Amino acid sequence: LTPGNYPDEDPLSGLEQTLEQLQYGEDLGFDSAWVRQRHLEPGISSASAFLAAATQRTSRIELGTAVIPIGYESPYRLAEDLATVDVLSRGRLNIGVSAGRPLHAELIAPLVFDGDWTGYDFSHDRVLRFADNLRGAYLGDEQTLIKTPFGPQRPRLQPYARGLIDRIWYG
Repeated sequence: LTPGNYPDEDPLSGLEQTLEQLQYGEDLGFDSAWVRQRHLEPGISSASAFLAAATQRTSRIELGTAVIPIGYESPYRLAEDLATVDVLSRGRLNIGVSAGRPLHAELIAPLVFDGDWTGYDFSHDRVLRFADNLRGAYLGDEQTLIKTPFGPQRPRLQPYARGLIDRIWYG
């Protein structure tokens, strides 16, 4: 488990070292590597963006988030991002999420949410909506189609990452 720390004046060096650490762990035979996501700290602020890069540096080691505080996240957009990471990793992603009022809400929430953020739902229901989005259910009824460059499609979260719903844990 790593927070991916870096010097404030040189984030690239720390993030690159963390990617190299994950590669090295895979070379040593480790089974998994986990990253911690935090905001306002010199470390990994987006587990999905960082792990997308890690999928291109590793091929076997499982990758995990420990944990993503879901309070600042859109349950739908986070599901899209993590499904993309899971597809890129060929099914090696494990997702840890937590609910509750986000850390440092008094500083960041006005930058994230429109209007009075104190009324937002930060309960476990937010985690359940996130999980429901990963299930891959089609939106609308069987007749609901959207226009795409590939022709009419039944709409659902894309990419659909089969099995990812079974690799979620709560922290």
